Amino acid sequence: MGKAEEIEDVTHLPIPEQLSRVDDAITKAQNGAVTVLLTSSHIVGTYALPKSLGKMIKCKISPTNVPTEWRLDIGP
Repeated sequence: MGKAEEIEDVTHLPIPEQLSRVDDAITKAQNGAVTVLLTSSHIVGTYALPKSLGKMIKCKISPTNVPTEWRLDIGP
């Protein structure tokens, strides 16, 4: 059984810090954890997709109820 889902709101962090959180989420996914990141930058999603694919990690990007936010589900 995988670890519990963790939700992080990174919308107000600088872009480099958000990208770092994506890297952390990918590392956690390699250990079986699911992380959900909420971001307001499409650049973060654009970074997350190929980065996770390269490590054979699932990454799903979907809109939220907030028009300027995106949800990134990163997991094994």
